[in-house]
Amino acid sequence: MSTFPVVLLHHSGGSAQVFDPLVRALPEQVDAHALELPGRGRRWREKPAVSALEAVEHLAGQVTEAGITGEFSIFGHSMGAYLGLLLASHFESISGGAYCGTLFASANAGPLGASPLFGGDPREAGDQEVLDTAARFGGLSPQILEHEQLRERTAELLRADFSVCDSFVRMHRNTVTESRIVVCHGTDDVFTAEQLDRWRLSTTASSEIVSFAGDHFYLTDHAAEVAGAVSTHLGIDPSGPDRNRAVAEV
Repeated sequence: MSTFPVVLLHHSGGSAQVFDPLVRALPEQVDAHALELPGRGRRWREKPAVSALEAVEHLAGQVTEAGITGEFSIFGHSMGAYLGLLLASHFESISGGAYCGTLFASANAGPLGASPLFGGDPREAGDQEVLDTAARFGGLSPQILEHEQLRERTAELLRADFSVCDSFVRMHRNTVTESRIVVCHGTDDVFTAEQLDRWRLSTTASSEIVSFAGDHFYLTDHAAEVAGAVSTHLGIDPSGPDRNRAVAEV
């Protein structure tokens, strides 16, 4: 049976664990790889990346280590959508190797016309400013905000990830891929239709927008629907049985 490799790229301040529900919902034909940037999850002891190029270096290495060859797809959520675009472009520059056929750009505005989240260098922003910025998109639990060490650790990681996003918007937002782009978003998220439509300017192939009920983290509450959409766009019958799959983290 043929399999379809899909790499999953997490959001700012997040980890590969955010994709657990989605991976469990995907049919067995999808070979899912939830990639982990340093500074979190199993890599929590490592120094976080602070630029988009540094982050993509880590991700490209993990794709290679996973033994992915030929065509694969990328599902990038929030920050992961921008890194997914850069990662797809990276592999297009390597002839005869792996290449991205479909980029699922989730929960983010098209990069052309996007503005940095901070007026200056995010690495110079205070903890409260960083946490307030993250709160605009949801996902910060009260337990984190109430626990001093968790709060400091979360702000430190977000500061690094926001630096990654900032460097992408300032230096790489003109990146164009040959991959087709499927824009996925929650209907209650903060992005406008115009911002989502701008993704079409980042590909020389086709693009479309797929909507789901929910907010910035729609994919955790509606994993089955997202898995169905991913499967359909990859040409896989999404009606297969529940496999209770484990997440393959690289």
